[in-house]
Amino acid sequence: MFLAFTSMAPTLPIYMEKYGTIAGAVGFPLAALTIGAVFSRPFAGWGLDLYGRKSIFWGGIILFLLPSIAYIGMVEATILIALRFIRGIGWGFCNTAVNTVASDNVPLHRMGEGMGLFTLTGSIALLAGPALGLWVVDQFSFSFYFTAISIIVIISAIPMLFIKYQLVEKKMQRTKLVFMDKDGLKPALVILLYCLGNSSAFSFLPVYAIMQGVPATWVFFTSFPISSIITRPYFGMLLDKKGSKGCDLVVMMGIIAQILAMLVLARTSSTVHLILGGVFYGIGFGAMQLAMFAETIRRVAADNRGAANATFWTAFDLGIALGSILWGLVAAIWGYYLMFHLTIIFAFAALLVYFFLTPRSLSQSNINL
Repeated sequence: MFLAFTSMAPTLPIYMEKYGTIAGAVGFPLAALTIGAVFSRPFAGWGLDLYGRKSIFWGGIILFLLPSIAYIGMVEATILIALRFIRGIGWGFCNTAVNTVASDNVPLHRMGEGMGLFTLTGSIALLAGPALGLWVVDQFSFSFYFTAISIIVIISAIPMLFIKYQLVEKKMQRTKLVFMDKDGLKPALVILLYCLGNSSAFSFLPVYAIMQGVPATWVFFTSFPISSIITRPYFGMLLDKKGSKGCDLVVMMGIIAQILAMLVLARTSSTVHLILGGVFYGIGFGAMQLAMFAETIRRVAADNRGAANATFWTAFDLGIALGSILWGLVAAIWGYYLMFHLTIIFAFAALLVYFFLTPRSLSQSNINL
């Protein structure tokens, strides 16, 4: 499922450039998908806790699949953007559901290791998806590519037929629409601040690298998932074995790695900078996403995990979306070099929120064992 999702990131801008009729709309498909996902996640979380995991997942996978099938007909740009919004809604539902189901099936005392292995698959898809998508489009056609991702989505849904779903007790008070889980707000705020800074590299590094005479940005987008894949299992075991101290250590390593990544990328003048920046970026991303996600699950009751997952991933999506807008404005005024340095402010802000504004509450209090 994540492979079908990540492979579209580099291919749809090419589609829009080649077949689009709206000037300056290359980035619209990504924006439409993000808006759809952010809009749907709170409803997904509420539905997961009220109606159960299974129905929400299958509703989401259908909404995620149907636009992929419609793309096969090579639709015009305006229709594609509308379909991307629908696909974003589907992604918000099925992705939130899958994360919730995964957390349901992992023992709390092994949550770090279990979710580390689970999110590892996302890193692998992030490594393979973009390259695979570009290769298929280059070797075959967009119509063939859209057919392939539709088949991949169908295949990805098959294992969900055999997974044990947690039974949800229906209570009258749950019928009230709850958009966020209050116990999950603190780790969500940390990941929101982190992603506000983190999003700059994804959105603007390719442009900045070309300006610096280093067009081979593929080395960054290869090295960062690899470093994340290598380090995530270690971070997961550290979270489980060391408890709150382990979480503190993982967060510290994540923030330090993020700061180093931005400092290196700001000075990009060779592929070495892109590789080194990618390694630090992957370590930081893997550490922070895993630590805050594991803490989110640990802090909430089992029957509120849907809302907690929705809260976390909504914050994650918002951080990336708002960061892309913010850093675009900053770069236009002050340039990319200063922009990369200013992103460090949000890394420090995330660290302050974790250690001071929420003292020990993330790691030690309200843990639902």
